Amino acid sequence: MPGLVQEQMKGFRLASFEYKQLPAMRFIGMEKDFSEDPQGLAQVVGVLDSLASYRSGFDQDAVLFHHLGKGVDVERRHDIYGRFMAPDTPVPQGFVGVDFSPQDNRQPGQPYLSQFACAVFAGDDDALHRREGFDSDAMYDVTRNIILGQNTAIPYPDKYWTAEVYPQGFDKEGNIYLFSVQL
Repeated sequence: MPGLVQEQMKGFRLASFEYKQLPAMRFIGMEKDFSEDPQGLAQVVGVLDSLASYRSGFDQDAVLFHHLGKGVDVERRHDIYGRFMAPDTPVPQGFVGVDFSPQDNRQPGQPYLSQFACAVFAGDDDALHRREGFDSDAMYDVTRNIILGQNTAIPYPDKYWTAEVYPQGFDKEGNIYLFSVQL
């Protein structure tokens, strides 16, 4: 896998890679395609900012991707723009909450595991988000291939999720990729 990963990283590099296990949390966000609605996304950010007292410690803007604990051939991908918050954070009207726990309840879907690989990338934004020749995009494929190359379990499909993190906010390109694992 290391050779494949190096070949896939044209125009960018891996700045850091680590496995994390966080305490219970709740992802709060809105499931909507905001590509044509930047004002709507700004309103979502305003609501998330109003929940500052519920911070989880992993408070950056992110898009969470999941399939409700089902296979990709069974359930469409759900894209939720939001943030990880403290567990039991109230879910504002029109928003959704997705729960995470460090323990596996052995049931498909929520709570998903709060165990994940965190890959931080540096380089050309277009190269990071390139889709041609990849299963999803370059960040997804490289992160997944590092995990598989290290023989770390991906809890697919029952607890599978990924997320793209936008450390400078949604108005800048994301360069951090989270990928669910089972440690």
